[in-house]
Amino acid sequence: MKKLLLSLALGLVGSSAMSQVIFSVEAPVAIEGFYDFSTTGTGWGLPNLNGYLLIDTVKLADDLTTNGVNAQGNPASATGCNTLPANSLAGKVALVFRGDGGTPGIGACEFGTKALKCQQAGAVAVIIVNRDATTLAMSPGSQTPTTDGSLVTIPVIMINLAAGQGILNQLTNNVPVVVLIGDKSGYYGDDVTTFDNNCVRARFGSKPVALTQNASEFSLNPGTWVYNNGSNDQTNVLLTTTIKRNGTSIYTEVSTPRDIISGDSVFMTTPTFSSASYAVGNYELTYSLALTGTDEFLGDNTSTNYFSISDSLWSLVRLDAAPGKVVAKDGFYRATTPPTGTFETCITLKDPNASRVAMDGVYFGGLVPGTASEDTLITLDGFEVSWSLYTWNDNNKTIASGTFSAINEVANGTYNYPEPADALEEATVFIPINNGPYRFLNNQDYLLCISSYIPKLYMAFSTEDYYDYAIKADNLIRFPFRNNSTTWTPQGFSISASIAIRTGATLSVDENELVNASAFPVPAKEVITVKVKAAGDATLKIVDMAGRLVSTQAVTIENGEFQTSVEGMNSGSYVFTLDYSNGTTSRFNVVVSK
Repeated sequence: MKKLLLSLALGLVGSSAMSQVIFSVEAPVAIEGFYDFSTTGTGWGLPNLNGYLLIDTVKLADDLTTNGVNAQGNPASATGCNTLPANSLAGKVALVFRGDGGTPGIGACEFGTKALKCQQAGAVAVIIVNRDATTLAMSPGSQTPTTDGSLVTIPVIMINLAAGQGILNQLTNNVPVVVLIGDKSGYYGDDVTTFDNNCVRARFGSKPVALTQNASEFSLNPGTWVYNNGSNDQTNVLLTTTIKRNGTSIYTEVSTPRDIISGDSVFMTTPTFSSASYAVGNYELTYSLALTGTDEFLGDNTSTNYFSISDSLWSLVRLDAAPGKVVAKDGFYRATTPPTGTFETCITLKDPNASRVAMDGVYFGGLVPGTASEDTLITLDGFEVSWSLYTWNDNNKTIASGTFSAINEVANGTYNYPEPADALEEATVFIPINNGPYRFLNNQDYLLCISSYIPKLYMAFSTEDYYDYAIKADNLIRFPFRNNSTTWTPQGFSISASIAIRTGATLSVDENELVNASAFPVPAKEVITVKVKAAGDATLKIVDMAGRLVSTQAVTIENGEFQTSVEGMNSGSYVFTLDYSNGTTSRFNVVVSK
């Protein structure tokens, strides 16, 4: 499931990935099925739906007083901000719409208020329809001393705009819509389940190919927990694992059959995935379950995870293929208590061959919500965000008792949002390194931290990445945060910040004094001309983005330039290094196109 989560802490996220809570349209056939959703959390009268199951008919929460539609075309009378007619929703699941985020007076009230109005009109559950393709973890409200959400004792969920409009279309045509909301454990006879965050995944979302050259540097032992949530015992349950690169299957294996009694679970595996070499690309890892008979609920029989091997990006979260997105983000978080000074959220990094790459900056995303209703945004105009890379040499790195006394900043960067910055709300921005690039050290533990002095800045996270079955048991610090430059929270939010390192400089020689150089044409095809402020003899080394030496040749610079051939080189990016006899160096990137 992909959910955009906005909360003060992980505990506010709605449906737990370990529970059996679902939202399903049972009728009519035209829209039946399993839908993504989010639900309530801390502060609500019914904070979770574990052990709760409801199947009932949907009715539009119409206040009969407001005319027209909002910016998304939804009825302005069904936003739940006005008092609803008495008993108008008795015994029904209320369908209510979020405000459109722009039209004054239409729907701009808190989620807790919407739900409470529906409950007071007799609703047995509430479906809030978001105004876009995402869902949110909903705040109970900001009223004092008692929030509206704390008075709501019926289930409340949020679905995305398309799902909500699909239900509305059926109701508009007088077609009854029946939904299931809650914990489905034991509801179906034959029903096995796997969860996204109970599967083995790659321990990175993206890694430079220079750090994943062969099986000794990257391999995967596929496996997942499989739960029998049905009332019947199951025999010969099968797990199929497939891995695709850029849409082409490169691995398909089937597990040994397993028996699972009702209410129990087993960990199922398939053989190791490894390769003598890895190609740059986007990889798709899918786990699929099959029964001897027919599974009565297919919505949770498959789990798909993603990772990439890239030319230059190093991240714990998966990449986002959408233009300008770079890294995936489906949550925005900050500390429950806003800091009075700085707030840093960090990820940990370490690689035995890290010195093959050097970083020149970091990708990051954030937003600043203005009110608990999340319908008004404070501008990001001029806000400052920075990052720091620390070496981390404390011996104890466990969540229970780990320390942060031996950290040392080795690189940093700063970014000021432009004015206006409206277009950058939730967007990914690039923060370049100051005085870089920085070349990583082999087997060195690092903390990469995004920091801000803005108490209300919510930083981007991914709730669906970097989980491995073994990771959950090792109790090591991976995503800590620090408040006010002093107080560390080792477990952090238990999820990874959506940060990506750009390893824009792949180094093959030590850093020396650099001499400016450039090459043309761009991209190169057969012969390039290199212009440089130097003269005489030099040694040219050409290294590909995997860190492999492609060519070494002697060149002579005359009139500030020389030519060299790239014929026979594969298409791609290369690092050209010129070592001069006086000890200076030029280094530049060349793109070869065939």
